[in-house]
Amino acid sequence: MKTGGRTAAFTLRDVVRAGTRIGLAELTVQGVADALGVTTAAVYRRVPSRSALESLVGEAILEDLILVDDPAEPTVAHLVGFAAQLRRFTLGRPGTAQYLQRLFPRGPSGIRLLEHQITALGRRGYDPAAATVLSSAIATITLGVTVAEQERAAHLDSETTDEALAAMAGSALVRQAQAGIPAHTPEDFFVLMLTAAAEGLVARLPPGRPITVPGTAG
Repeated sequence: MKTGGRTAAFTLRDVVRAGTRIGLAELTVQGVADALGVTTAAVYRRVPSRSALESLVGEAILEDLILVDDPAEPTVAHLVGFAAQLRRFTLGRPGTAQYLQRLFPRGPSGIRLLEHQITALGRRGYDPAAATVLSSAIATITLGVTVAEQERAAHLDSETTDEALAAMAGSALVRQAQAGIPAHTPEDFFVLMLTAAAEGLVARLPPGRPITVPGTAG
């Protein structure tokens, strides 16, 4: 977008669009500048910092996350469904899980998602504080698992897999354990973990019970 030695005009919306095309995992001010055909100094005239750019792009990406709630579902099923939706969305958009881990909510898209969960759990008898605690706990577990999945996929190759299989084959106890585990997908394992976590959280914090922290009075 440079013509005749002059930089063509661009808007903040252009910056955000370029950033969303790049994605949060690869997002840099230089990358946005290159995508727009301008200098980094020009981009900095639209956004004050790399952190501000990340927030703008992250909130734009989160606009596409539309959570679905079936009011007929009990609390545990709702929480597992919320986790599954969050996992699918972040797996398909590298860097988004890390963005959510660093600070949430940062802007209107994050607020919308949090309000959705507060409202959904409110239908199930939870006050806003308890709903926020439950949703945050489930989201924290989900994002951690998602980041681990992405890291594993990024660094997994045939040589590493062969080494891992050889190491396990060397232990009779591990072979016995592996033989007793039914065939399953990563999503199957995720649902198992999140169901157990949700059941434990709901048992610890049923509707109407005040929030308490272990080791403190209350």
